[in-house]
Amino acid sequence: MRLYRKSSIVTNSQMAQYGDMALAGIGVAMKVTMMTGMVCIGLGQGIQPILGYCVGAKLWVRFKNVLRFSLAFSFTLSVVLTGVCYLFTSQIIRAFLIDATAYGYALTFSRILLSTSIFFGVFYALINALQAMGAGTAALIINISRQGIIYIPVMFLLKTIVGMTGLVWAQPVADITSLALAYVLYVQESNKIFSKQ
Repeated sequence: MRLYRKSSIVTNSQMAQYGDMALAGIGVAMKVTMMTGMVCIGLGQGIQPILGYCVGAKLWVRFKNVLRFSLAFSFTLSVVLTGVCYLFTSQIIRAFLIDATAYGYALTFSRILLSTSIFFGVFYALINALQAMGAGTAALIINISRQGIIYIPVMFLLKTIVGMTGLVWAQPVADITSLALAYVLYVQESNKIFSKQ
């Protein structure tokens, strides 16, 4: 959570260069996306103890079945929540903003950020599966990558190339890259564990 706050500070400091309305817009857009993100974080944390029990008891078939179901369910949930947020983006934003300029920024930014929120459930399920498997370092690397190692350099790069919207597109790029990294690390860790059985 601290890393998220620090990355938000960097984002806000860069967005402030484009004016107060752009800054207000990105703040609200992040809140819109968090409606999906927070539910998926909770779901991921909910499956971690079940997966951890399976690892401790060496119930590998059950582990795979639970994870397979969790991935399918979390992906479906992410799609539904993202769809709801996408359909009602305007109404959600209007609950926070009345200025037309800020509203325009928030609408554009929300659409960008929602482009990858359908993968939040899978992302957090994989992270918590890694933690349940005892691969805390791998899970930490993924979290740091999404909000720091990948996100911040990409943000400055895209800002230089695209400008203001580049700051916003940095998060979807970091989301996809971190998801790919999570999958690779999960495959590596699961191969280590399952090869010993």
